[in-house]
Amino acid sequence: MSASDFQEIPKIFYSYQTQKPFCDCLVCNCYLLDDQTYVIEKAYKKHPGYTAQDVIFDYAICLACALKMRQEFSTDSLAKINAYLSEHVIMNPLPHQKGPIDIDQCLAQCAVKKTPIREITSYQIYGHFHGNRLIKSISPYLISQSAIEEIIPLISNDTQDVLNDFYNRHLNPDPEMLLPKQPSDQLIFI
Repeated sequence: MSASDFQEIPKIFYSYQTQKPFCDCLVCNCYLLDDQTYVIEKAYKKHPGYTAQDVIFDYAICLACALKMRQEFSTDSLAKINAYLSEHVIMNPLPHQKGPIDIDQCLAQCAVKKTPIREITSYQIYGHFHGNRLIKSISPYLISQSAIEEIIPLISNDTQDVLNDFYNRHLNPDPEMLLPKQPSDQLIFI
């Protein structure tokens, strides 16, 4: 890939805690900003009637750790999730362009439901990065809570245990948000 295949990390993908780019993988602590490929996931909750929104969680995970975790998912869960996403999401690679991609346009609606962000109260955003740059050919995307609630029943108990263990070890969530008790704000799409 050439320099034109990347762009500066958009501030929306900065760490909420530091207001700077993520430096380390949440799982293995490898340094991300030199030559690592990684994913950033951020979950947001809006407050109806207000312009404010809260970041529920955010993290960066290197591709090696993300793939290792995905290998722990049950075959059945992966097949069902992939079938659901194949049916509902058209993720075309962005055409090669010299200028930066429009992040606001990429995150303007749910990739699954096509619901505009202004109508969504809870959602997660995802971006793919290499070193200190966004990978332009993999469009950042947004998944609404309503789409997540359709995906949750597709996940086996074993995969739910993997996800719950990940959140318990790394994000310290509110116990009421864990799977499978009820639809969760926390689901990882790696």
